[in-house]
Amino acid sequence: MKFHMVIALLLAVLPAQAHMGPHPEAGISYDQHVGARVATTLPFVDASGAPRTLGSAMQAMPTVLLLGYVRCKDLCSLAVPAAAKALDEAGLVPGRDYRAVFASIDAREGPQVLAHGTDRVPAADRRGWAFLGGNDASVRALAKTVGFHYRYEPERDAFAHPEGLVVLSPEGLVSRYLFGMRFDPADMRLALAEAGRGRTGSVADQLLLLCYHFDPATGKYTLAIFNALRGLIVACALAAGFFAWRMVRQRAAHGGAA
Repeated sequence: MKFHMVIALLLAVLPAQAHMGPHPEAGISYDQHVGARVATTLPFVDASGAPRTLGSAMQAMPTVLLLGYVRCKDLCSLAVPAAAKALDEAGLVPGRDYRAVFASIDAREGPQVLAHGTDRVPAADRRGWAFLGGNDASVRALAKTVGFHYRYEPERDAFAHPEGLVVLSPEGLVSRYLFGMRFDPADMRLALAEAGRGRTGSVADQLLLLCYHFDPATGKYTLAIFNALRGLIVACALAAGFFAWRMVRQRAAHGGAA
């Protein structure tokens, strides 16, 4: 079997990471601004009608941030329950391990509409969630900081926007992006543990972070040792191919000398 075919087979049996990132469509996408600091003083109103800043909703805890709008019949109606489910399945306790904030990009959504949004979260988890809205300037500033690009489409009276969520540190720094409308509980747990810098998650979570690598393109955590092993196998195959080539050359040289 030829050497290049051996390499191809080795790479084939080690599954490559699929590209799961956002697919920009007419400017609707996430730009990843990891390390950017959101303005925690941005004013909103919450589902009860009380004035609320982003910081008061975060309560200096690792925070899952979703941007969308409650009346959305497409992505948002799925993303909020999916995030809540992943947080539950990750074994995280709302209000202790994390906060979750849904910020409406439709300034027309006041307390009454925001209250309907809370229905998408299990009753036992609602103490860890805040639904904020009612301020166009604030949500635009927030969206700009986290790289969330959306647009209003008057012909549909709807907003086009990307799917996914942002994980913020307790200080309001953008830590990670998780894409899609379904979220892996393990990714959610590791992202919040990383954002919390040891204050959230178990000792085991901190050890796992040493073994896992976050891929920004996919919004997934992958085993760092897997990538190292992949490289080692390729290196061994290259070395084996080189020595095989040397042996063939030496035999040919000896045969010619005879």
